Amino acid sequence: MRNIWKRIAAATLALAMCLSFAGCYDENKTWAARQGEDELPIGAYIYYLYSAYIEAADQVDSETAVLDAEIEGQDAQQWIKDLALNYVQAYYYIGDKFDEYGLELTEEDQENVENTAVSFWTYYGSSLEDMGISQDSFEKAYALYGEKFQRVMKAMYGEGGELALEDGVLEEYYCGAYTSYEYFSAPLTTTDEDGESVDLTDEEKADLKETFEGYVKKINAGDLTMSEAADEYAEESGTDSSFMTPVCVKSENMSTEVFDALNSVKEGEAAFVESTSGYLVVRKLSVKDYYDEYIAGDEDQLFSLLTELKGEEYSDYVLEQAASVEGVELNQSAMDSVKVSSLVDDNNRNGTSSAEETESSPSSEGSSDSEDTSETE
Repeated sequence: MRNIWKRIAAATLALAMCLSFAGCYDENKTWAARQGEDELPIGAYIYYLYSAYIEAADQVDSETAVLDAEIEGQDAQQWIKDLALNYVQAYYYIGDKFDEYGLELTEEDQENVENTAVSFWTYYGSSLEDMGISQDSFEKAYALYGEKFQRVMKAMYGEGGELALEDGVLEEYYCGAYTSYEYFSAPLTTTDEDGESVDLTDEEKADLKETFEGYVKKINAGDLTMSEAADEYAEESGTDSSFMTPVCVKSENMSTEVFDALNSVKEGEAAFVESTSGYLVVRKLSVKDYYDEYIAGDEDQLFSLLTELKGEEYSDYVLEQAASVEGVELNQSAMDSVKVSSLVDDNNRNGTSSAEETESSPSSEGSSDSEDTSETE
């Protein structure tokens, strides 16, 4: 399964388009579950139920109504209700682990929770309220849970945690998945006397290519640094320097042209790149050096890397462990009063996967988030 907080964030956007689910609840149906003094309101359950519906839709092809489908060999409606219950259990499981690890929300953490909720509520609050979800319910089910979810993840994978990583795992992953380089570039267009952008002629392109290939030779011979070459070209062409200081990009997100060029040279060497929009001189750098300088000492960067590497594993682990969470009282009549069919309208009736994706990937692991592309593409 994909990262749980991404699924829930996606559900928030979808919820804003579904205005048909609203209702009144009598006093004994205002809460869905509780553990000790921690009571989860019914609005939070509605939120989780729709999150589960979005997850189901992602596994059903666009020609099929979600509630008419089977998911993992199970009736879709029951699958959705089971997953929503699992989300409720996960809420309490994360709360238990938060306490077990001795974690506390700082004032900054609490402000982050409130700001996150307010930010979403500004745009989607009226729609959520129409569905029976109050701002307090939303803050608890989404923002507070998300903050604790991340804090527990750090603890679990940190030293002494039940999922603790061996030393060097993040660095090894980073060095294998990323490519570091520096570059400068020139577009294959120029500005005419009327201020309009026009394509370079074939002769001008040939001259530019020769110039850039000449810089590659000088850089590899040690006669120029990248920044010096970029400055020299800027002075000769009457433009500002386009030199970019070292970047480190996930290799799978790089343009084919840049990746192939860097893959063809040794560390420290430069290469010429021809793309559809411009010419570049790129120089391959040490990923380890970049990691040591920019990643290793930055807690936020390390957590982003941990999430990238272990996010799916952690989400699956939470849902698996949550299924056996203890001490949670369920208000079954309240939850049963919320019908999955009430979450459906003409905008979300059918699934969102292509038929090919559904056939090749019938399980919840069948789809992945699209990746960003490199700025040098």
